[in-house]
Amino acid sequence: MLLFLIACLVVAVAADCECGYTAKIGTSISSLSSYLFTDLLESDFLHIANITQDTDWNPQNFTVTAAAGRGPYGMNHTVKNVVANGITDINNWTGPGILGGDPGLQLTVSGGVPLDGYIDTAEMDSTRTDMLWGSYRASMKLSPIAGTCSAFFWYFNDSQEIDMEFLSSQFNPQNKSFPVNLVLQSSKSVQANFNAMAAGTYAIANLPFNPTTGYHEYRIDFIPGTVIFYADGQILATMDNTAVPTSAGHLILTNWSNGNNLWSSGPPVQNSTISISYVKAYFNSSLSARQSDWTKRCKNTSVQGSICQIPDQKSSPDPNIAAGNDTAANTYFFSDHPMEVVNQTVYKKSGAFVRMDVGTRSAVLLLVVALVAILL
Repeated sequence: MLLFLIACLVVAVAADCECGYTAKIGTSISSLSSYLFTDLLESDFLHIANITQDTDWNPQNFTVTAAAGRGPYGMNHTVKNVVANGITDINNWTGPGILGGDPGLQLTVSGGVPLDGYIDTAEMDSTRTDMLWGSYRASMKLSPIAGTCSAFFWYFNDSQEIDMEFLSSQFNPQNKSFPVNLVLQSSKSVQANFNAMAAGTYAIANLPFNPTTGYHEYRIDFIPGTVIFYADGQILATMDNTAVPTSAGHLILTNWSNGNNLWSSGPPVQNSTISISYVKAYFNSSLSARQSDWTKRCKNTSVQGSICQIPDQKSSPDPNIAAGNDTAANTYFFSDHPMEVVNQTVYKKSGAFVRMDVGTRSAVLLLVVALVAILL
C-alpha cells in the first residue's frame, strides 16, 4: 500500500507543469506566439515578514559617488530602506501592512538634503543571475513625491540592460500625464554616455492610470531579438533591434535619487516610498545544470498538464479593489501549489508551504512521511 501511494504521488508530480510555463507573446493578436519558459521565481511580498530572510532577493548595501552617478549627490543604497510591510493574515489580501499604510515590500528614498552629500536610497536584486529569455512582472504602487527614480529592470551589465523607469517629477495628475521611460542600454548607448535616446533604444509611454494611487503590474517580455513592455497587460512599446541583450542577467527593483535635474531630480523634500506586492518571473535558465534538470523531468510535452499557461494580469492587482468575495490582489502563484513547481529552484525559505490549504499540506506531509519510512 505504501509503495502504491508513493507511485501515485510521483505520477501526479509528473503531470503538473514539469515541462514549464507558457505565455503568448507578440505585438498584436495576429502575431502572438507561444513561448515556453522552464524556470520560475515568484515572490508574494504582500505576506512577507522579513526580507533579509528571503533567499530569493538581496537587499543592497553600497554607495555611488556623485561623480560616478553623474549627479550633485552621491547615493547610499542601504538595507534599512528596504522594509517588509506584510499583511499578517496569510489568507487576507487587503488592508494595511503590519507597520500601517500600503502593504508589501517598501523601498524608500530618504527626504531632505543629506548632510554628508549621500542620499539614502533602496535597491534589491534577485539572487538568481541565470535569467535569459523570459516574462518578468512586478506589481508596484509608486510615489507621488517629486524627486525620485523608481525602476523595475533586467540587468546583465551596463551595455545589456532593460529598464522601466518612473520619474516622479514627471507625474502630473492635473493633465493626466504619467510617463514611463522605457530603455535598452546597449554598447551604443554606453558610447553615447548612457544616452539611449541617441542610440535609438529609448521610448516614453504615457500610462493610462495614475501609478501613485494604486498597484499595477509592469511587465517586460524578453525574447530573442525583441523586448515588449506592458502595463496591466497592455502593450506600451516594442523594441526590435540589435540592442536586445543576448546574455543572462538578473532582476533589480530600486528607488533612488541623486539630484540630477535631467533624470531623478531631487532629493525629495520628504521620505518617498514605493510598495511592491509581487514579482513573478518565468524564464529560461542559462545554467547547464538547470537545462539538464528540465530534460530529465520533461518526458513528453504533449501530456496534458505538462505545460502550464501563465495567467495574464490585465487589470490592477490592487488590495483595495474588490473582486467578487476577494480582492484583485489575490493573483495566481504556481508556487502556492507544490505539485506545479516540482524541481523548481525556489529559494524563498517559506516557499510554497506558507499558503497551502490543509488538504494539500496533508498530502505533502504524507509523501514526506512515506519517503522517510523507505529511507529508514
